[in-house]
Amino acid sequence: MIRLGLDSAAKAACVMGYVSKHPIRKVFVFAPDRFRVDFAPPCATEHIEYAQIILYRYYYRLLQEIDGDVLLVVNECMRTQNRHDLTYNCLRNFLQQTRHQIIFQRLPIIDDADDFMTLVDLDTRSKWRRQKWDAKAMRGDIDISVAERCVRIESIDIEADTSTQAKYARKKRQLIDGIGLKDPHTIPRNLLLIGGAAKLQHVDTASLYVGRNDRFKLPNLCTYRQVSDVTQRTVFEFCHGFLEFSDFLAVTGQHVIPALVTDLKVDRWYLSRFNQWTERVRDAYAALSE
Repeated sequence: MIRLGLDSAAKAACVMGYVSKHPIRKVFVFAPDRFRVDFAPPCATEHIEYAQIILYRYYYRLLQEIDGDVLLVVNECMRTQNRHDLTYNCLRNFLQQTRHQIIFQRLPIIDDADDFMTLVDLDTRSKWRRQKWDAKAMRGDIDISVAERCVRIESIDIEADTSTQAKYARKKRQLIDGIGLKDPHTIPRNLLLIGGAAKLQHVDTASLYVGRNDRFKLPNLCTYRQVSDVTQRTVFEFCHGFLEFSDFLAVTGQHVIPALVTDLKVDRWYLSRFNQWTERVRDAYAALSE
């Protein structure tokens, strides 16, 4: 069974409800440390950190221990767009040994609709492993419940001064001239940092923010990887990867995200990029909810 969009309390209630209805002797929970949830069922529980799933000392032991009386809980384990990733393969092998399984994921995709097929592969013993996402065709094979968590970004527009504009132009020229065989995304990653100084005067000391790094030493700003609790935060600057942003939303529980956005071209590009991503998230929910 796949359960989308639940917060920690709802996930715990789901596990407790399942254990109360089935003869479960042990629960194994697979999750990144950042998404560890204390489900506290009335039976033995063991947490396996996501990065350790592929280790021999866990993999072979679990293959021996998991049987039809074991519940497997997979929590926020969609970590890569590669459906054939080694960790995913290990999880599938575990899941094939018991019919008792719950797969929790906050958002249905990392970047595009086919990402959801990772969860389908886990839930259906890889029946659709070589197929692209077709919600209508697969609906009969998937036990899925969706608590829709659509995302909306609200931009707080900021005008960069002439000094910042000039610095931006110089940095852009420098990056373009030196790009060579480097990743082209090196350019926007570095250019986005230029607008940080222009945003400082718009920071509210009573609000919380999230940014790429701690270069301004703001006491009310955390990096994306540091955010660890359910809070409302304003985006000081966007991260580059969608998985990092998705993790941030899963931790904070936010649906509406204010974002400081200067009129520098790269800032507007990131805003457009993440707005398009939110549309893909909405489209995925719509397809799953039909």
